[in-house]
Amino acid sequence: MISRSNAKDTDEPLAEINITPLVDVMLVLVVILLVMAPMLTKTLNIDLPKIAASAPEARDHAVTVSLDAHGKLAIDGRDIAADQLEPTLRRIAARSDLTVVNLHSDQSQPFGAVANLLAEISHAGIAHIAVATANVEYRN
Repeated sequence: MISRSNAKDTDEPLAEINITPLVDVMLVLVVILLVMAPMLTKTLNIDLPKIAASAPEARDHAVTVSLDAHGKLAIDGRDIAADQLEPTLRRIAARSDLTVVNLHSDQSQPFGAVANLLAEISHAGIAHIAVATANVEYRN
C-alpha cells in the first residue's frame, strides 16, 4: 500500500517546469544551424557578357519625352511647358494607335516626378511607354 506523507501536497499545482525537452529542442536547432550555415554562404558568380547596344529601330510612331535635371520637359528635343504636355501628346496619339513614348529622365529627378510624368502620358491616351533605365551609348 502506498502511503502519503501529507494530503496538502496533492492539492497544490506543480510549480516546477521541466526544461529538459526545451534544452533538447534548442540543441537540435543549434546543430541544424551549424550544418546549414556553410551552405548559405556559397554563392554562384556569373560573369555576364557586355556588348555595345545597337541603335534602336526607327519607328514612325515613336516620340521621346525627356525630363532633365532642372525639371524641364522636352518632346523630341523641343522644350515644352508642363501644362502643354498632355494636350500635345493627345494630338500625337490621335494620329496613330501605335504611338510609343520613350521616356528619358535624369537620375537626379525624384521618383514622384517621374511617376507624375508617367500618369500624364497615360492620361493622354498613350498605352505604350518605354522607360529608359540607363544611359546607353549607341554605336552604328
